[in-house]
Amino acid sequence: MGRVARALIVHELVERTRDRWVLVSTLLFALLAAGITLYGRSAADSEALVTAPSLVTLSSLLVPLVALVLGHDAIVGERERHTLGLLLSLPVSRGEVLLAKFVGRLLALGLAIGLGLGSAALLLGGAQRGLLLSLVPPTLLLGASFLSIGMLLSVMTRRHATAASLAVTTWFLLVFFYDLGLLALLVGTGGAIGQGAIAWLVHLNPAGLYRMTLMARLVGTGSLSDLGLAVALPGAAAQAAIWAAWIGGPLVVGAAMLLRRRAVTA
Repeated sequence: MGRVARALIVHELVERTRDRWVLVSTLLFALLAAGITLYGRSAADSEALVTAPSLVTLSSLLVPLVALVLGHDAIVGERERHTLGLLLSLPVSRGEVLLAKFVGRLLALGLAIGLGLGSAALLLGGAQRGLLLSLVPPTLLLGASFLSIGMLLSVMTRRHATAASLAVTTWFLLVFFYDLGLLALLVGTGGAIGQGAIAWLVHLNPAGLYRMTLMARLVGTGSLSDLGLAVALPGAAAQAAIWAAWIGGPLVVGAAMLLRRRAVTA
């Protein structure tokens, strides 16, 4: 990245940390995480075993929404403020603009995740605290994937309201209705689709991959058997490929769309 792109990263980070939505969502995440931890402390010796899975569920619901909202106005917001042309007139490529905005907003999202999970970790002891802090990297991957999707929606749309509507719709589809659709598929086919296929479809969704891998890590693979998924999880290489596809894919498509629009208007 050039100097202009690096300056844009810092600008995006500063602006997002001043954003009321980011501040409110960070405070809400921290309060909910702390509340879950205080409730889990009543379990005495198994407090982390109770708290961590609950925090995984909370993160899988809240972090994708925050990430989509953070990303949905990255480009369309500049377009509606009539500042996109000025930004692109600087000595920086369109791909660098998209990447810089992504990195700056990801840093802001990382601060929100760190403060949220950190507030919960402070209420626990040493070993339990380390267990909760280990949730930060995979949660950041989850946020990065949905932030990338939000950036793509911002490039695709012409109006801020349209991008916001698509962001909320995407959140519902991937976080709520995706698993319900797989359940309906399983029931509708009378179990003809094997558990392995259903499990892979679950893992192809970033929210599902996040929940399943962390639940298996925290409470063991026996918990998946209790849910009726007595199958092996994808290997480390497969998981890395899924995360890379969800994080890098939308960014690449978004950059290509920006370049295509320049070629059309040239």
